[in-house]
Amino acid sequence: MAIVWRLEDDCLAPEARLRIDYTGPNPFKAYQIARELLMKVLEVGATRLWERDFRWDITSDPRSFFCRIYVDKGIDARSRAFIEVTIQGLQPSDPTKDGKVTIYIGGRLITLWTLESAFQRLPIYRGIIWVYHKLFYNDVRRGYLKKCVGWIEDVWRVFRDTLSIPTA
Repeated sequence: MAIVWRLEDDCLAPEARLRIDYTGPNPFKAYQIARELLMKVLEVGATRLWERDFRWDITSDPRSFFCRIYVDKGIDARSRAFIEVTIQGLQPSDPTKDGKVTIYIGGRLITLWTLESAFQRLPIYRGIIWVYHKLFYNDVRRGYLKKCVGWIEDVWRVFRDTLSIPTA
């Protein structure tokens, strides 16, 4: 069994996520475009994007919907950005009528140091990793955090443009 040293940072700290509120015709369009939008903006393939949760309630009008989408964007051999998009809203049965949708976009930077061999589990090796991380890799991770923030802001901006919401 491998031991894993896991470092995880919220990209938008101290905020948890960005928020978009939209009221207008066909709010379900936000969900319909989300998959292609995320693949295009984050430059990932379909295998790096998945829906964890999708709910659609047809028992009332307007119909409520909820979706949570994750994107796993690899950066290097050890680090990756994990972007989460939550879309929830109300879609009238007539798509020309006004509905509401709220989109939350957030992310985390995750770095994994896997210690598989007996040598890698030695305290001296862990010390070497710690020194390497403090002297070199920590600055690289800070750059990755800035990239992660940029990716999240790009997704936020493209969602707003697609829904015709002016950016302030």
